[in-house]
Amino acid sequence: MSGQGLALAAPLLMVALAGCATRGRAERDYLADYQAAEAAGRPFAAITETAPATTLAQAYRLQSRLAASRVARGDRVAGYRGGLVSRASMAGRGVEAPLAGVLFASALAADGASISLCGYRRMAVELKLGFRFAKAVRAPPRDVESLARAVGGVGPVVDLPDIAYRDPDHYGAADMVAANISAARDVVGVFRPAAGLDLDALSVALSRDGQAVTSGRGRDSLDDQWASLLAVTEQILASGRTIAPGDLVLTGRMGARPWMAAGAYRADYGPLGVVAFTVRDCDKAA
Repeated sequence: MSGQGLALAAPLLMVALAGCATRGRAERDYLADYQAAEAAGRPFAAITETAPATTLAQAYRLQSRLAASRVARGDRVAGYRGGLVSRASMAGRGVEAPLAGVLFASALAADGASISLCGYRRMAVELKLGFRFAKAVRAPPRDVESLARAVGGVGPVVDLPDIAYRDPDHYGAADMVAANISAARDVVGVFRPAAGLDLDALSVALSRDGQAVTSGRGRDSLDDQWASLLAVTEQILASGRTIAPGDLVLTGRMGARPWMAAGAYRADYGPLGVVAFTVRDCDKAA
């Protein structure tokens, strides 16, 4: 390169380096604020509030750093959670494929669990299906049939995300990914082989203290549960992760997503059984 070329390139390199430094500082600040807010039980600022140009790839790197920090503190990755698993929700956030977040072993509760509102900022409930993998998946499956051969069973999962953005009316797909799709707790039912089950025709319903809360159908998840699972699996792999034997993968929500209050809940999944759990006010957590 000529001396003139070097002279022209030097300012551009300085601008690029300055941009990288600014982005790195914004990401460090976001991670510190997110974890401090989680520990204190307060809302947090979405990543695009301070770094509006954050891409999905950068958001997944932030998510990976949050997950690695949690694993370093003694937790374990137990699977993955789909997000925006409907055409309407994807269009609303300007993406063409579902998102994915990480599930942790400490967040999984069994049927009959008692869940405390302590630590939650804004608890919601989503009726979902979970697919338990019997085989590892390290490369994108060729089709739904090959994916199904890796699945050991399907079961009801009541997902209890904590949607704690400081501005709950303004956040995008990158914000969701960087916040690990708001994953918090999940109440897991009994799993069984999927053979012979029409998951798209499944009817599900949730009640609180005997009163109807929400209901939905299997096809609410991207119009096809197995296609949903394939799309979420592809996103998990694209984000640099793999699915291990025993991992749980959740597809999209069925029905509306209501906000939660204390009470006794019963989720009826028809042929997949019932999941019951109790939500306690924080002052009744003891």
